[in-house]
Amino acid sequence: MATLIPRSDRTAIEAQVLAITRDLLRELGNRTAIEALKGSADLERDLGLASIERVELISRIEQSLGTSLPEGAIAEATRLDDIIAAVTGPRGTGSADAKEQIPARSPSGAQRNPEAIQSGLGQVSSDARTQGFAEAEATYDHGALFWRILQTIYGIYAATIFFVWLVVTWLVVLLMPRGQPAARMSSAALRIYFRIIGCRISLEGRERLDAHGACIYVSNHTSYSDVLVVMALFQTNYHFIAKSEINDMPFIGTFLRKLGHFAFERTKLRARSRQAEQMEKALLRGESIFVFAEGTFTAQPGVRPFQLGAFRAAVKTRRPIVPVALRGARRFLRDGTFLPKPSRITVIVRPALFAASDSGGREWSEVLRLRDETRRIISGHSGEPLLNPSGGGDLSGTAPS
Repeated sequence: MATLIPRSDRTAIEAQVLAITRDLLRELGNRTAIEALKGSADLERDLGLASIERVELISRIEQSLGTSLPEGAIAEATRLDDIIAAVTGPRGTGSADAKEQIPARSPSGAQRNPEAIQSGLGQVSSDARTQGFAEAEATYDHGALFWRILQTIYGIYAATIFFVWLVVTWLVVLLMPRGQPAARMSSAALRIYFRIIGCRISLEGRERLDAHGACIYVSNHTSYSDVLVVMALFQTNYHFIAKSEINDMPFIGTFLRKLGHFAFERTKLRARSRQAEQMEKALLRGESIFVFAEGTFTAQPGVRPFQLGAFRAAVKTRRPIVPVALRGARRFLRDGTFLPKPSRITVIVRPALFAASDSGGREWSEVLRLRDETRRIISGHSGEPLLNPSGGGDLSGTAPS
């Protein structure tokens, strides 16, 4: 039974919120974030708490303190102090009106997420890393210079062909019925595109597609080309989980709607929880979904921490997680670059993972187990290391499973 603390006792509430957050971070295995834990810590950048993790945190705080936090305060919270203030009110007052005390999010805050810039420009940090990669590759000998000229010519050729392909395919898709007919046509057109530009794409583990009926395909996210490669090779019925902003993008939004993929609101915390519920409903209808569990990508090689929505849906619906490893796509069109590079891309489908049949009462631990096991498998088969939330290496190993 939780011990209720008067809302005016900010010090006691702050201590309890920190303790609850520390327990959650310990369960998530985020040792770096535990060391950074304090009231001023940024929920996503410092503590690595994405939407589903924050829903879990707030649920625990509400249960422990016997209170209900305002929807507006939750949606706008960026720091742990914001959540504490939503319970206690601003310092020096007894008010619990969180809407007046939470600082407005600065324009730069909205730009922290690299996924917010999908136009090909990338973000500043990604540009800096990409420049580092380019400088490391560049040499002054004639052979390297000749190779870089060839790469540039190839990139211009591949990009030009893509824009022509995009317009023509978009016009055809507009005239086709929604759903599988449009999806099959787009898949065939993409295979033709990759063949024309000389990029070899291959699928390992094709027999594992649809082996268990409706499932959740979970993949690493490496470049702008990931969706195109998966669409070209996955000749099966599934729905991508995409951010709602894509619906407004020229051409791409049409593909998303006509092919029957899902788009969800990312900016509201409880809306992200409802997203997981819609995923569960699709699975129970017998429809598979495909999730890039990192939620974004950068130029830096490595498998970033996974968001938990897909794994929670797997535990709730008893549908399997199928790990999918992308290898070579990051080189083809790395974050912050404009032109593709000659590459060979492989998509590796691994055996399905199932939640324990006796996980009643310990669903959260099963969600974390599936996440960690899936991430290790993808790391091993993609050839990229596990990264912790701060971007550094993870010591949990990368052996294939």
